[in-house]
Amino acid sequence: MTDQALLDALDRLRGTGPEFNGFLANHGPMAAEALTRLGRADAVPRWVDGYLVRLDSAPEVRRAIGDDDWREYLGDEASLGDWTAYLRNQAQEMPWRDLLLQWWPRLLPGLAASATHGVIRTAHAVRTLRGAGAEPHALLVDELAQGLGFWAARYQTIPGNPQLAGGSDSIAALRRLPRLDPAIPSEGLGIAGRLVSLRRLDGFADGLDEWGLPLTPDDALDDLIGAAARVVVARDDAPIAFCHAVTAPAAVRLVLPELPSELQRASVAASWQVVGGIVAAFASPRQEEESVAAEADAGALLQTLDARAIENGDEHVIKLTEAAEREYRRTKNVTLLVGADRFRDRVSAG
Repeated sequence: MTDQALLDALDRLRGTGPEFNGFLANHGPMAAEALTRLGRADAVPRWVDGYLVRLDSAPEVRRAIGDDDWREYLGDEASLGDWTAYLRNQAQEMPWRDLLLQWWPRLLPGLAASATHGVIRTAHAVRTLRGAGAEPHALLVDELAQGLGFWAARYQTIPGNPQLAGGSDSIAALRRLPRLDPAIPSEGLGIAGRLVSLRRLDGFADGLDEWGLPLTPDDALDDLIGAAARVVVARDDAPIAFCHAVTAPAAVRLVLPELPSELQRASVAASWQVVGGIVAAFASPRQEEESVAAEADAGALLQTLDARAIENGDEHVIKLTEAAEREYRRTKNVTLLVGADRFRDRVSAG
């Protein structure tokens, strides 16, 4: 059953665009869904009140993307409105799982889209739809269409084609990745622009082949998310970027049960490529602390994380807190909770 607070939030946010201020991702639906998962649906209306004033209206539809020419518009940010309209039309023509399985493999190579916000928004929608029964509310299906459309419009590839056959775990593989010199300028705005610059980093694509896939895709994501959490704990120089090194693979985990086995493996490979890309692009110079697990009283952290995330109010803080708690319940890796705690103190609400 879907929480009414989430449906109300999606209704209020439906006319807003996927981005604002030129390139910043609209986190409204994701953060509202995360708050309900934290058991704080009561906080959703007020949080949406404060967030709505920052957002832009939905972009106009300029052209009709079709089944024959959609590839031409992948990564075309000027087609944000067109992609949303196209995916909304498709969502009316097929069950949501069919829509997901049609577009997930098409979009997976561009997982870095909008600093991974495309896949994260899609995954939050999938999680809600999975629990919504045989006839989900139209707002939930529409949210999936918006997430996929956003992902398509901001589709972004990065170098590499990891085979997941190396001899290292993700902690060691991340430690060995070459790092982009901070003096090398970004080739665009924000995280996405910095990721473009990875094409100038010698050895990055080969370095991705260091990691070997653990026993199952879920085990692989445990390994990868845990390694990324260590980076979040250790570094305060690019907190928003490192946050996505956790929330992106954690989002892929939400979708994994809907995917066939071959697509699960491909999704793990794409997740590793993006996590490695974020670390290589932002974590220079290398720090030894990136490989160290944190120690803390998990129970004490769990008693305060939710309330302090809501008090902070930043959308990334809310999303990382929910993802960290969810992953901690699976692995009991306290580094996840410490990462969310430290991240919150490094970020102020917009």
